[in-house]
Amino acid sequence: MIAFALAVVLASVDPTPDPTPPPADCSLVNETQAALILGFPVETPDEASKTGGICFYVSQNVSEDGTLTYAIVTADRLPARRAFYRASARRCAPAIVGTLNELACRQFIALAQANDMTAYYAARSGAPDATPVSGLGDEAVETGNALYVHRGDEVFEVSVLLRGDLDVERTKRLASELLARTK
Repeated sequence: MIAFALAVVLASVDPTPDPTPPPADCSLVNETQAALILGFPVETPDEASKTGGICFYVSQNVSEDGTLTYAIVTADRLPARRAFYRASARRCAPAIVGTLNELACRQFIALAQANDMTAYYAARSGAPDATPVSGLGDEAVETGNALYVHRGDEVFEVSVLLRGDLDVERTKRLASELLARTK
């Protein structure tokens, strides 16, 4: 089943490159604000992350302190996301039924096939560990490593990790601030 789904994903690759969207706007929650939410000083997001559409703030000691990450996925960013997940799905070829690898591969395949924001959110929110989150709109879930909010033609991917674990309250705070600043 996974092999067939992977073959469908690979066959649907369009050889025409999509236009590159602009870098992520990390001013929505800047370095100072990120440090306040995380509770530790952070570094400015690097250009590679921003080019990929991600605002990734790291503390000096990631394993002891943490990270704050957000991305706002829109239709113009979706082709690059699909390409990333197609590549991830390719590496899943030896997935074994019933393992965590199988679950991850199924999600990579679903994300690689998402042609609009509703399908993209469905792939994110369809994870087996997805739990609804209140207070952020009708479509918000957390999966143990991130929080996803679907609003209109955008999917907000938000994560505040402290010592490797998702801090749900800080992540909700970050999501609330992003949602308020992008109305």
